[in-house]
Amino acid sequence: MRPVKTDLGVAACLVENGKILLVKEGKGVQKNLWGLPKGSVDEGELPQSALKRELREECGISVEVLGLIGLRECLIEQVPAVFLAYLVNTENCEINIDYDEISEYGWFGLNEISDLNWISQAMTHLAEKALTNYPGKMIDFSKERKREYFLYL
Repeated sequence: MRPVKTDLGVAACLVENGKILLVKEGKGVQKNLWGLPKGSVDEGELPQSALKRELREECGISVEVLGLIGLRECLIEQVPAVFLAYLVNTENCEINIDYDEISEYGWFGLNEISDLNWISQAMTHLAEKALTNYPGKMIDFSKERKREYFLYL
């Protein structure tokens, strides 16, 4: 098997008392948009290790990975972009965000997430799945995004 340059990202679905932890991006192209706590995988790092690192750095919490909620794949400038969303658990939900990365955080129930200004529809669906545990499916966003873009739930 030959190596392929890939944009590999991870996100956390942390649900406590029927609400999911969401963060508002503090900078970059996604500034002021809501989403799951997320980050990129570094070279030589396992995706779930990257997830744990990102949550420590950006939210100040340690988590245990329980499983995979979903996977999104697409091409960004002809580079495969894969995004893994994990279901996680923590013993301490005391959030201490890094204000250099995140401007705000909150806990949201299923009836509250549709009103948020989201990073993407794909991320909204991942949060919904984490909150409801509905049966998995594949959603094709290719026509809307004008490129191959799939979300596996």
